Amino acid sequence: MKAATKARAAFAACLVLTLSGLALALSLLEFSETAGRVDPSPVASIEKEENDPFPAVDWDYWKSQNPDVIGWITVPGTGIDLPICQAPASDPTYYLSHDVYRKWNFYGCPYLDADCAEKGFDSPLAMVFGHHMSDGSMFAEMAKYSNEGFFDGHRQILIQTPEGKYELIAVAADVIDSYREYKVLEFETQEELDGWWAATWEKSDVSRPCELTGFESIKAFVTCSYGPWNGHERTIVYAIECG
Repeated sequence: MKAATKARAAFAACLVLTLSGLALALSLLEFSETAGRVDPSPVASIEKEENDPFPAVDWDYWKSQNPDVIGWITVPGTGIDLPICQAPASDPTYYLSHDVYRKWNFYGCPYLDADCAEKGFDSPLAMVFGHHMSDGSMFAEMAKYSNEGFFDGHRQILIQTPEGKYELIAVAADVIDSYREYKVLEFETQEELDGWWAATWEKSDVSRPCELTGFESIKAFVTCSYGPWNGHERTIVYAIECG
């Protein structure tokens, strides 16, 4: 793969959160009401089809609050049921410290990498970042996918946008050292994407059988982990469309 096609910046760093100070604790309490638990349809009552696993999202409301809202992620059986914003090219880590209402907030908001803006969730590698909060909110449960039992019990991941829905299945999870591994979001050919995906799947800490060639888009969900690399760890969950 040509060096020019590689995104050579390190994975976006999650904020280091220390909950020991009283002032910080009070700040977190102030923001907790709107931080990680938002209703997909907080105003209107949106009907949905029977047996539809996707929550009903009031897109008119969310777009009126923040035009950067491009999607909604739901992981059945977990607390992950959150909006996704598009990170702006002018400030790629903006949503690490701002919520869905564009207010400064420790919890941030899950966001699609700025380099994926052109194709959105149809990018060759659509990478979504979210914080691992100590209260279990935001993307904290994504870090549990390195456990095979949790992985197998939570393989369904649902993404929806104003235009459509993606029913995904998790096929791999990898815990990486973000100081040593770099994100790669651009691929010149299908062969490059296939080669990258086969190597990534092979080295992942947890993987399940799947095709290793021919995917036009792979989804990746990234959060902090905490282990032997002094906070540099990131857990990445890879998912593909069902069927």
